[in-house]
Order: sequence, then C-alpha cells, then structure tokens
Amino acid sequence: MALNEAQRKQVELQIREHHHTRYEVDIQLSNQESLKGFAVHRNVMRPEKMASLFLAKWLLKNKRLFKGKTTVDMGCGAGIQGIVMAKHGAKKVIFSDISTEAVSNTKENVEKFGLRKESQIIQGNLFEKIKDKADIIVFNHPFFADEPIKDEPVSMTMLNRGDLISRFLEDSRKFLTKKGIIIMPFFHLAGEKNNPAIQGPKYGYRVIEKFRETIQHESTLQKGEISIYQLQPE
Repeated sequence: MALNEAQRKQVELQIREHHHTRYEVDIQLSNQESLKGFAVHRNVMRPEKMASLFLAKWLLKNKRLFKGKTTVDMGCGAGIQGIVMAKHGAKKVIFSDISTEAVSNTKENVEKFGLRKESQIIQGNLFEKIKDKADIIVFNHPFFADEPIKDEPVSMTMLNRGDLISRFLEDSRKFLTKKGIIIMPFFHLAGEKNNPAIQGPKYGYRVIEKFRETIQHESTLQKGEISIYQLQPE
C-alpha cells in the first residue's frame, strides 16, 4: 500500500469490519428520526459505522437545501443519503452506484421506506447513465489514496488513488443546474489526495466547509476529524 502506517491500520480495520453478511439495523438520525430495519447487504459499506452516518444526519438538519429539488446520491451504497433526501422533501432522487450489490441494496431500502415514486436507481460508473441535471449531488467518495484491494469488493468504497475524484469533479458541472451544488464528506486521516477542499479548487469549484467535528463515538469505525464540504462551480 502507498498509505502511511496510521492510514494502513485504519483501512485494515474498516475492511475487517466489512466482512459481514446481510443484516438490518435501526439507524438513529436525530431524537425524532430513525431508519428502522435499514438493510445492509454483503459487500456494501456499513453506513451506521462510517462517515455516511454523519453526512445523513447533516442532510436531515439541512433539508431546506434539497426540498423540492432534483438530487443525486452518487456512489449510493445502501442508499442512506438518498433515502434521507427522498423522505424529507426532495422532488426526485437519482441513486447511482457501479456495484450490483449496492444497487440491489438501495432498491430494497427504497421499497422498504415507500420511496419508489421519488426514486430512480441506476447502475453505472459515475455519470455515464445519468440524464438529468441536479440541484444537489451528494458523493460519499473513497477517502484513502491507494488501489482497491483484490478480492475485497467493498475496498472500492474506501480506496482510490485520486482519479475517481478527478473524473467526478471534471464531469459533475455538466450535470448541475445553474445554481447547483455538490455535498461531499471527508475523513481527514486519509490525507490530501482525495480531500474535496484540496482538489475542488483545481477544477474551478468554490469550497465551503459546512461541518467539522472530531468523532470519537464508540460505534464508529472512523474516529478523528470529519468534515462536510459544499462545492459550487465558480
């Protein structure tokens, strides 16, 4: 691996904890809101233990951003970000993931939470099968700068040398409305290569940090500083 020792240990921890079979979990998003019986399939990232959870909570608190709008949950995994947006006022949510397991997982959760009307689910590589322009694109991208691990499918959600965020930032402006924005989280232990705050300006985006917190919750696998960024074309 091209990772430093702390990064390598973190990725190894995450990989070990993702050797799971299909399960269901109640995900608490706020004092009033939970996703009961949220399904997580084999080879799909565990949203309740990763930065995904803090992004979902942040979206719920900031639902005015997507209410009545067309949104994309890019790299949707189990679908938690798009489920939150669809449940709380988005006009349309386009879920997209390259993984067949993730697409199947999202379909199950969309059905479970009664969100078929608001949802479109696509299997594709980034924007290749998306036709609509979106007001908001949410992308919980791979944080750590290294190649995915052979025979570990879920490692694609955690590891990328930097070409994925580059392609995403280069292509995304063609799929944003005039005032469209991108929302991306980041786990700072991962370094600069996949950090939206570092990479965004290189592709002509103004980046605003909307959230930063040092996470030390017992249940999370990603302990340390996590940010959520808003990116807008300049």
